[in-house]
Amino acid sequence: MKSDTPAEIIIPLSKNKIVLLLFGAVVFVAGSVWMWSIADSQNRHSPLFMKSVAAAGGLFFGLCGIYGGYKLFDTRPGLIIDDQGLIDNSSAVAVGRIPWDDIAALRLSVIAGQRLISILLTEREKYASRGNLFGRILNATSTKMTGSPINIASTALRIDFDELVQVLTDAFERHRPAESRTAADATGE
Repeated sequence: MKSDTPAEIIIPLSKNKIVLLLFGAVVFVAGSVWMWSIADSQNRHSPLFMKSVAAAGGLFFGLCGIYGGYKLFDTRPGLIIDDQGLIDNSSAVAVGRIPWDDIAALRLSVIAGQRLISILLTEREKYASRGNLFGRILNATSTKMTGSPINIASTALRIDFDELVQVLTDAFERHRPAESRTAADATGE
């Protein structure tokens, strides 16, 4: 049987989307600096509360801006789908190669309005423990929110989310292990 599906699908990072994300981070950092500057002169909220929110926002969006700046010059593809599995380079906690045998299922998730494809794993802890301390904290948070440390969004990719879902679903169906296919078919999934 001849397939018209390519053996390797390469989805590049979208520099336009990354520039927009970077711009948004700069705007929010500026907003955080402004909030800090008026914290003592306003009387609507406690100055300590205002400064805490400003510091948290400045830190978070500052890190997002640094990451966006780094990704802007990253020449590697955002996502590669091939016969061995996926290579994820689409986010700050991208884990690299994920073999098809390690993927149990795909599930759609939504966090704060952001649609994601959660990669449900046969050995979740193997991937949750990857990376530095910051990455492991983010992986643990992702796992609590979606059931998986690996979640792929189209935010930084040069692909629409619905198309990304279709591409990943088709690839998973072609490559998932025979035993999981038989179990899923038996349960009607």
